[in-house]
Amino acid sequence: MSEQFLALIPVYGTPVIALTVFLACCGIPLPAAVMMLLGGSLVATGDIPLWALFPACFAAACSGDQFGYWLGRLRGTEVVERLANRGPKQRRLIDRARAFLDRRGVIAIFLTRWLLAMIGPYVNPVAGAAGMRWKSFVSAAVPGQVLWVGGYTLLGYTFSQNIIAVAQIAGNASVFLAAGFIALILGRRLLKILLRILHKDRPRFIKPRSRY
Repeated sequence: MSEQFLALIPVYGTPVIALTVFLACCGIPLPAAVMMLLGGSLVATGDIPLWALFPACFAAACSGDQFGYWLGRLRGTEVVERLANRGPKQRRLIDRARAFLDRRGVIAIFLTRWLLAMIGPYVNPVAGAAGMRWKSFVSAAVPGQVLWVGGYTLLGYTFSQNIIAVAQIAGNASVFLAAGFIALILGRRLLKILLRILHKDRPRFIKPRSRY
């Protein structure tokens, strides 16, 4: 399916890229980031106008977020469980989305738009099913999508001559940043546990009672 979408870019341009972004944000495994990189490179060559590409991709990403959020809000945990039952990979992603949302709340919405984009489509229905306020969801999702769409489009525009290499570097960098962020969270939690243990095991000196 990915190859078919890529083949349609020279013919239909912006609509195909925007459709891919929307479907990817709804949880369908499509290379939205690569499509936006290619779109940015086509902007550099003059084949696609920037004023059309960025708004279309941004609107598509936000629409995908809203679709997932309201699906979870209206159908509750039922739709989340259906997503989780699609396979072991989906189950792991749903579990990660739940755990991250429980720990970080609204900040998780912002980070899963661009830094941890692989679990973003699963965070959306989980946030809706959990009853997160719509205004809070939007206030975090919109800035995150600006970074995601704008970042990949700008990369494609800037490095249009080496778009394949940029796609590989961007994918590796995303994984590296995500791993670093998770390591930071785990490190902070481990430090808190160690400090708690040291504080608990620290000898306490009891002041002797006075005889007088």
